[in-house]
Amino acid sequence: MDPIYIAQGLGLKVYTAILDEGVSGMLVKRPGLDPAIYLNKRDSRNRQRFTCAHELGHYVQRASTDDDAWEYVDRRGPSASRGTDADEIYANGFAAALLMPREAVEQLRREGFTAAEMAYRLGVSVEAMNIRLEVLGLKTP
Repeated sequence: MDPIYIAQGLGLKVYTAILDEGVSGMLVKRPGLDPAIYLNKRDSRNRQRFTCAHELGHYVQRASTDDDAWEYVDRRGPSASRGTDADEIYANGFAAALLMPREAVEQLRREGFTAAEMAYRLGVSVEAMNIRLEVLGLKTP
């Protein structure tokens, strides 16, 4: 899955830029303007992919209000991974499901791939892959 392609297909502009320290990305939507996702240019390709998918999750969640006047600025920083904010939990789950679909992960596990090999194939970090395996109940000791 290419979250940038998906975002663009939904009408979002996607930019890379040098963002503040500790900020991986942002979803910016102002009334009357098209939404945009900004990704930290300094982050790895895998980090940018996950951040884009995460911000796409916020967009899907907000856009379901069917109100063109909504305004939102989300900065994906360190707090996004702590798992305490409902919006961040939703966006992380959305990103994980988009980039590491259950069926694909289960198939790769059945074929005997390690977490690192799965992460490489799916274009995510090993840390993200390990979390997904745990959430799906597929983590091996």
